[in-house]
Amino acid sequence: MAAKKLAILIGLGVIAAMIFGPPWWRPVNPCVIGDMSARAQARVPAALNEIYFDARNMQVGLGSAAVGGWEGLGDAVAVDGSVWIRNTNNRSPKYYATVSNRYFQSNGFVFVPPGIESEQRWRISSPTSLAQLWETLAKKNSAGVIFAGYVHLAPLRFIAIAHPAIDGRPVSKNAPYYYTRAMQSAPEAWAYVVGVAAANASIKRTDHAWLSSMLIAPHSREDAGAGLVHGLWLKSAPDDLHSPPRRDNVLAVGQLMAEVAMVEGELTLYPVTRAGGCDAAARAP
Repeated sequence: MAAKKLAILIGLGVIAAMIFGPPWWRPVNPCVIGDMSARAQARVPAALNEIYFDARNMQVGLGSAAVGGWEGLGDAVAVDGSVWIRNTNNRSPKYYATVSNRYFQSNGFVFVPPGIESEQRWRISSPTSLAQLWETLAKKNSAGVIFAGYVHLAPLRFIAIAHPAIDGRPVSKNAPYYYTRAMQSAPEAWAYVVGVAAANASIKRTDHAWLSSMLIAPHSREDAGAGLVHGLWLKSAPDDLHSPPRRDNVLAVGQLMAEVAMVEGELTLYPVTRAGGCDAAARAP
């Protein structure tokens, strides 16, 4: 009996240390591949030039990825062991098409590692814009949150980078150079989304540098929410809200605009604990 009580006390102590102890005790979430500032500056770090990553080492993720060479680096979503990419190689017969693969290259990608459990699900039952969602989630998750799931959009506003951001021209300052295709839209559509939301105060923290060059420019208030959402535009409604997207139901991948309205859906939330460099853990075998 004494041994059992001791084991319980040790277990409680470990949990308390993970929650209230120093940041380096807490589990890593999210994992960061590459350098998010390099992604924003359209650079490929030399250390990553020949490195491939494995989407099966990820629960969900978003960022930039390439299949078949850096010339195709585009917006990407990882889910169910595959990464979905908008191909930006204008010499490819699949230019601007959505392709998927298990293995990929990346100069900046954020993902939820295996073993991280969500704290809750977020049900959308009334029209909510992405900007409103970011603000709400940022208030409830002071350090930030990763989220993923199905949403019904009305209307859909969808854009994707169409020129590979690999030649050193900062993306935010050269939007017309990179976004050469018109924004796509539809009166309504279903999408599987992966996103991140945080408050201004979190973005400015030194240990959250991965956020500052990733999120859409936030408002001036410290508690205002900012975010980024990549999604898979689906051909039809999902079979259910808790299964990964069917490959034959994916139409395109890209970035959702902040003003789009979600009218229904359900998101799984993964609160940020501490970011960690996970290049080695995510590498392809």
